[in-house]
Amino acid sequence: MDICYLVPGIGLSSAEKARREAVLNKIAAPGTTVRVCGVADGPTSIENAADEFKAMPNVLAYIVGHQNEFDAFILGCAGDTGLDGCREQSARPVIGPGESSILLGTLGGKMFSMITISPERARTKRRMVRDAGFSEHRIVSSHSLGIPVLELPKDVARTKAALIGCLREAKAKGAEAMLLGCMSVAFMAPEVLASASQEAGLPLVNPIVSAVKMAEALVSMDQYGRDSQRAAAQ
Repeated sequence: MDICYLVPGIGLSSAEKARREAVLNKIAAPGTTVRVCGVADGPTSIENAADEFKAMPNVLAYIVGHQNEFDAFILGCAGDTGLDGCREQSARPVIGPGESSILLGTLGGKMFSMITISPERARTKRRMVRDAGFSEHRIVSSHSLGIPVLELPKDVARTKAALIGCLREAKAKGAEAMLLGCMSVAFMAPEVLASASQEAGLPLVNPIVSAVKMAEALVSMDQYGRDSQRAAAQ
């Protein structure tokens, strides 16, 4: 199984792409390969709705142009940049990390909160919950770290402190889990995320894991269906 993780912006260094690829392949099941790919042009990072719209044409062009190279595509933004259009034009599964974390991370009826980088991005999370088919009462709160995407890894202590603060606020409001709504936060060192979660006393739902596992599940279901059709035709 070959999966493309498509970064919608052009601001990540080659070293960071390689690090993220290693993380993704640790999560993937044996026999699955995840490759981090990049668009030809677009915003440096996805900070707001305007950046999303700038990224969409290049994201769509890449996915349409690489249909024969991959079994599935993961959009490398927890805001699921261009998800609907890409699914419309792709014969392969296209996974949005935001949607996958909502669907898989809240099983069992958990009340949850979501976190991202800015108040503007935080407001979009309620729309994503509605689009995923959930009642808005399930989302307790949306939180902002107040740190731009490319600044997140520069001061890990600052980012972790902001994350802990948001986790504590969400727990006080009744959340049972926090969904990470930014992939740059999700790709922080696992020990940093685990420490923040433990200190605040609130579980994290990581969209990296949910996206990879949903991609594997959708490809497996598609393969099973095709195998069943061939067997029935024999």
